[in-house]
Amino acid sequence: MEVLSSMTSSVLSAAQISAMVVGLAVVVISRIMSTRVPTYPPQVESLFPWIGCAFGTIFRPSSFLALSQAQYGPVFKFLAGGLNVIVVSSPNALSSVALADHRALSSHVQHYEHFRALSVDPSLRPKTYDTIAHKIFPVLDRRLAKRTLGDLTPPFAQLVFDKLKLFSDRPHVSLTRSLTEPLYVGANGVLFGSSFPADTYEDFFTLLNSLPKRLSLCPFWSLPSSRARDRLLQRISDYLEGANPVADDKLVDGFIALFREHDIPIKVAAPSILLIMSSLHQNTVNVVFWLFAWLLADPSALSAVRSEIDRAVRGDFGNFQTFLAEASPETLDTPSFALLNSAVLETMRLTSVQTGIRLATSDLDIQDRERTFSIRKGEYVILDPRGAHLDKNLYPDGDRFVVDRFVQSEYRGDLAVTAGYPYFALGAGKHICKGRFLAMYEIKVLTVIYLSIFDVTPVCRGEGLPSTWEPPKASVHSAGTIHPIEDVFVRLRPRSVL
Repeated sequence: MEVLSSMTSSVLSAAQISAMVVGLAVVVISRIMSTRVPTYPPQVESLFPWIGCAFGTIFRPSSFLALSQAQYGPVFKFLAGGLNVIVVSSPNALSSVALADHRALSSHVQHYEHFRALSVDPSLRPKTYDTIAHKIFPVLDRRLAKRTLGDLTPPFAQLVFDKLKLFSDRPHVSLTRSLTEPLYVGANGVLFGSSFPADTYEDFFTLLNSLPKRLSLCPFWSLPSSRARDRLLQRISDYLEGANPVADDKLVDGFIALFREHDIPIKVAAPSILLIMSSLHQNTVNVVFWLFAWLLADPSALSAVRSEIDRAVRGDFGNFQTFLAEASPETLDTPSFALLNSAVLETMRLTSVQTGIRLATSDLDIQDRERTFSIRKGEYVILDPRGAHLDKNLYPDGDRFVVDRFVQSEYRGDLAVTAGYPYFALGAGKHICKGRFLAMYEIKVLTVIYLSIFDVTPVCRGEGLPSTWEPPKASVHSAGTIHPIEDVFVRLRPRSVL
């Protein structure tokens, strides 16, 4: 017993000594950090050398950025896995970074991260990047510009309607699927033609839903999405091999002509098309989901948007069938759809998260109001517009969905109404979203058709819930736009237009 008592005392003494050492170390580190000369941007504190804040950025990226911004301000720096990262979320710093020389702040790393997430063969990444950046992007710039977009879009409304009306006979339907499948079929139809395989929806969204965790390197069960990716690449390869650019004048015809002109092999062309599809769909589908979720949570806003749609369809088009035939980017960019336009822009404002990452290839200075801070060669910069978009000094009630926030007395165009606001949902500078006009058009057409043909009400998720329905929470793993943690089910009752 004496031996046991002696051993116990020794263990307790060792434990007490260890606790004292750890406590002393914490006090010393705290004192050192508190006596440091303040720097700008401020550095996020971490007790882990080299690792830094890597765990926060991998497992809870949105929460980490939000909490860090609340503690350190709209511009801050952190260490993650040996990399120095600067986060900018103030309007001035965001604008300065977006307008900086692209040779000094390169977006290559962002594209390569998407290549990795979609498992493009590392040996093919330089060729894939060259194909997208120097061959496909110029075609997108020309064909998706506001003045030429109308040449592509005539079939879109009818394709969306044909797919959407198939949901009318089901008692409960997935809001996500009833929105995104018509959007997927319609967009692919106008961009890639009728021969593009429409039955790839399941595989595409299995892969798309895995992207946030793939991009953040968060461990997850990747086999289903990896198999979906492999099937997609095979289907796209088969489609490209059988495509006939002479038969259709779709966007993809320009791509195929480029692939053949420059002898780009299918193993590079197929991932390039998949990356373009991912870029065109990944943010749009989340925006349209949240648009409907927030409208369903605000019956007065939903009623106002539907009333505007009904008036516009009757007044501008005469009837619903004429709308399907004549809906174009121009006919929807009018004061008749001012509230719908505002609702879309407001949803984009609230859903935008990290919009890009840049790598400094040389030292440069960035202006942030009256301050200037330096970015050193080799440092990374994350653009996080959420800080500016939710700033209540810039947007009153900035954390709420206000359906008429962007309605103006004089309508000046669908995107012009954001002038004067710190608005970065569609990018800025050289990296402004190339598909912004297409995205606005797609969301507007889908919303007009959906609310014209259906009365929609949410289905409660369980017993004992409050009488007011609330949208799902946002996932901590989000990229580009916030992702919901769960789907919503709705009842669709056909309106007289059907």
